[in-house]
Amino acid sequence: MDSKNKDRFNGQKLGLFIFESVMALFYVAFSIVLLFTDLLSRNIPKELRIGLGIILGIYGIFRVYRAYKKIAQKEE
Repeated sequence: MDSKNKDRFNGQKLGLFIFESVMALFYVAFSIVLLFTDLLSRNIPKELRIGLGIILGIYGIFRVYRAYKKIAQKEE
């Protein structure tokens, strides 16, 4: 593999990592909005907001954990 293809591959991995990290933070932030604000109370019933908030929060934390594991694995 020549250096040009290797750099491109690393650039693609970096782009994917940044996208995954941003999406993980989005899930956590949206979970906080659903659980702790009344911003969407007119459109979504309280029970559904709580359920979605918990699910998105757990999924977001899982995604943050996976991103952290990827960073830790790269440093080794």
